[in-house]
Amino acid sequence: MAHAMTLEGWLALLRPGETPIFRHTKQALLALSDRIDDLSAREPAGLVLADPLASLRLIYLANNRTSRHFANEVATVEHAIMMQGIGVFMDKVRDFPVLEDTPLARDPESLGSLYRLLRLAHHAAWQARDFAVQHADIRAEEVQVATLLYYAPEFLFWLDAPDIARQLARLRRVKETAEAEAEALGFPLSPLRLMLLEAWKIPELTRDLLDEKYAERSRQTILRACLGIAHHSRNGWWDEHLLRDYQALAAVENRPVETIIATAHVNAVHAARYGAWIPAPAAATWLPMLPGPWPQEKVEETGNERGATPPVAQAAAPAPKPAARPAAPAAPAASVAEKPGCLKPDQDALRECLEGIESHLDGSLNLNQMLALVLKGLHHGVGLSRIVFAMVTPDGLRVKSRFTMGVPGGDPLRHFEFDLHSRDLFGQLMTKMQGVWVSGENKARLWPMVSPKLQAMIGEAEFYAMSLFAGGKPFGLIYADRGHAGCELDGASYADFKMLCLQAAKGLGKIKAG
Repeated sequence: MAHAMTLEGWLALLRPGETPIFRHTKQALLALSDRIDDLSAREPAGLVLADPLASLRLIYLANNRTSRHFANEVATVEHAIMMQGIGVFMDKVRDFPVLEDTPLARDPESLGSLYRLLRLAHHAAWQARDFAVQHADIRAEEVQVATLLYYAPEFLFWLDAPDIARQLARLRRVKETAEAEAEALGFPLSPLRLMLLEAWKIPELTRDLLDEKYAERSRQTILRACLGIAHHSRNGWWDEHLLRDYQALAAVENRPVETIIATAHVNAVHAARYGAWIPAPAAATWLPMLPGPWPQEKVEETGNERGATPPVAQAAAPAPKPAARPAAPAAPAASVAEKPGCLKPDQDALRECLEGIESHLDGSLNLNQMLALVLKGLHHGVGLSRIVFAMVTPDGLRVKSRFTMGVPGGDPLRHFEFDLHSRDLFGQLMTKMQGVWVSGENKARLWPMVSPKLQAMIGEAEFYAMSLFAGGKPFGLIYADRGHAGCELDGASYADFKMLCLQAAKGLGKIKAG
C-alpha cells in the first residue's frame, strides 16, 4: 500500500535536526577532547564524514541556524565545524543523542538494516571523494557530503517511519527499484530526496550534484558512478553493471578502465578498514573468493538493488582496522611475471581488445572472430599462457572445451569438461557470473572442491576461472593459467582477467542472441 502524503507531511515526519549519531562516532569525537587546543577542524570532520547521520545533522543545523553571522551556504562538514568554532562544536558533541540508545536499536533486525545502509553509504562516499580528488577537484568534500546525503531519506525512514522502511525493503527484493518505491511511497524516491533537501535548506550546489538533469557534468558523473560501484559490489564484484560504472569514471578521469578498477578495489579495502567498527560486511570482503555459504539477507535489507542469488564463495574475515585514516590511495602497480619464459602483460594489447569488443557489440562478428579477440586479450594483454573457452553443450547438461590457446596437442587440458549442475568448484561457479583465483594461499581449501578428473587435467598450476552469462543464463566459462614454469599469477592480472571476462560476456552474448 502506498503512503499518500504531501511534502509537508514528509517534512513533519522526517526530522533531521536532532538526528542521533552512531555511538562509535560520538566516542571517537569525545576522545579528541584532550587535544582540543591543538585540533584543526579537519580531524573531527574526518570522523563525522564516516557517519552519514552525523554529517546530515551538522550540514542541516549549519544551514538552518536562527542567527547567521555569514550569508554563505555550508556544503562541507569542515566548514560547518569552523563556523561554530572547534571548542563550541566539541562541547555540543557531549549532548548528541546516540542511535544505539534509541527505541529502534532494541530491534536487532532493524539495527542490522541501518548498519548495512551505513556500510553502503560509507563505501560510496569514500569512492566519490577519492575519484573527485583524482579529478583535481579542490572541493572534493562537497562530492563526499552529497553522496552521504543521497542516503538521508532512507536513514530517516528507519528512524522515523520504520514501517515504510520495512515495506520498501521487502518490495525491493522482488521488484525493480522504481516500481518498489512507487508502491511503497506513492512515487519514486529521487524527487522526494531533492524536495526534502531543498526544504532543509541544503545548499543548491549539493542538490545539483544529486539532480539527474545535470547528469552530464563531471562531478555528477563521478558521484553517480561511485554510488553504482557501492550498490553493485554489495554482494560481489562480478555484477555486469560494474563495468558501466568503471567506464563512466574512465571517461571522466581520462584513465584506462583497468586503472579505474584497481583504484576502486583499493578504495574498497581502505573504506572497509576505516569502517571496521561497522558491524556489517564490507564490499571489500568479497574481493577474495574463498569457500563458504553466502549469508542470507534479512527482509529489511536496504539499498537500491534487488537480492542476488548465492555465489560460490565469500571471504573469511573483514580487513583489520588501521590506526588512522589513510590518505587518498593510488592504484597499485601491476605485478608481472619476471621469470624467463613467462609472458609479460601488455596493457596496450588489453586496451585494444576491450575496445575491439566494445566496437562490435552490434553482432557484426561471428563466434570465431569474437573469440579470437578475447583469447588475444587474455594471452597478450593479461599475459596468460594456457587458456580454455568452454561452452554449455546444446543439451544444457555439460560445459565442454570449445576453443583453447597455448594448450599443446597432448595436454589433457584440451579435454576440459564438467557437469553444468555439479557441486564441485566449477559447477558452483556456473550458478551466477563470478570468478575465482585458486592460489597457493587458498589451494588447500579450494583444490578438494575440484573433481579428480579435472585436477589431473589442470595439474599443479594456479589458475583463474570465470563463468559467463547472457540474458541471466550461463553459456560458458573461461579458464586460464600461466602454465607450470613457475610463472605466478597476481592480483593486478586477476583484476584484468575479470574485467576482460565481463567484456567478453557482453560480446559473446550478442553473438549468442544473434
